[in-house]
Amino acid sequence: NTLTLTANENEEVKMTMDLNTRAVTKIPQALASGTGYESRGGQTVNNDLFNFTNESTHLEPFFFSDGTVSIYGNAFLKITNLTLTINNNLQDKRFLGIGNKSIKSGIPAQRTYELAITAMVTDDKLFTELLNQDENNDTAQSIDLVFTKSSGESFTLAFDDYFTSANTWTVPEDKGPITVEATLMPRTLTSCTTVTHWVLQG
Repeated sequence: NTLTLTANENEEVKMTMDLNTRAVTKIPQALASGTGYESRGGQTVNNDLFNFTNESTHLEPFFFSDGTVSIYGNAFLKITNLTLTINNNLQDKRFLGIGNKSIKSGIPAQRTYELAITAMVTDDKLFTELLNQDENNDTAQSIDLVFTKSSGESFTLAFDDYFTSANTWTVPEDKGPITVEATLMPRTLTSCTTVTHWVLQG
């Protein structure tokens, strides 16, 4: 139902998911007794797994420091952290007299995207866009999230048709750097591409 991607400074990139379960069933007796379950797809050691690797660069996670973010066509902020939330807004429902009472139905709704960032201000572009009456005037300029690794792996997310829904500017008393907390609401996930040695399933 919900996928959240979090990138904080000095940390690895993290992803969490909220899943809606349609049904909960009993474990078959053969599995419950421990006689009918084979872990690792029947393989006994890691070396037999089809996606096994000893390459250290493959085992490293993506890091915040290896990412770039472009908004309104420019990397005009020194971003310290960001959170991307993709929400399918599914509603779990059961119906009287219709269907199987042990299985829930998932009613789909409009998928929403939300990008929350905290950054040091280097340009007033974000503030200017907040004053605009329309959504992004130049539709050729996407929000681009790019994360890379030294192994050559990468993933890229591009969003279009977005606007700034919240924008908080902090002016510290000690005359330190000004920071901004902004929430951007894209309507369209234009592309999601990845370069990886892992086998993608699903």
